[in-house]
Amino acid sequence: MIRETGELATNLAKDPSILESINTLMPDLEKIQQAHERHRSIFSEVLGGASEKEEELASARNYALNIINLLHGVALLTGKYDSNIPQKLDLVQQQPITKLGANAGLGATENFRLVYEGQIIVARGSAVKGAKSYEIWICEGDPLTESNWRHHITSGCVNRIEMTDLTPGRLYYFRIRAVSSHATGPWSNFISMMAI
Repeated sequence: MIRETGELATNLAKDPSILESINTLMPDLEKIQQAHERHRSIFSEVLGGASEKEEELASARNYALNIINLLHGVALLTGKYDSNIPQKLDLVQQQPITKLGANAGLGATENFRLVYEGQIIVARGSAVKGAKSYEIWICEGDPLTESNWRHHITSGCVNRIEMTDLTPGRLYYFRIRAVSSHATGPWSNFISMMAI
């Protein structure tokens, strides 16, 4: 450990721009607000019919997600030293599963995907050990705002879940999680698809 910290200090002393680059990458409030406003603005334009901006929307969404993921990652790491930081950001640290059993946590639903079958959107994913059912939530607004999400359907199987009662021509975001009698698993990444 002494050698490691010594080498780190030497490398940083030789090139102080390393720390400067790390600090530059860290999102501040202004960057987060700008990313949010840009994403929301382009999203509204695409919902209003500006289909030529869909590629720009994807870029804005990815940038916003990268900023959020970076900040959340740092917040979770600092949570080891100050548990108030992730709590204030409503971040839940996943506890490592040490053994399988009735009290074991559920994993994420992997390989979540959507396909059209005729005019119906069908969701599929990989089964999660210990899951009794799967919840799919949908969002019609900004998917980065938690309050925009609402429960859509619960299914006992994960290999074919039909998305009914959607408005044709409307863009939706979808996410899924496994549910047991004692716990819920983490959310999958969200996927967007327009109902037809």
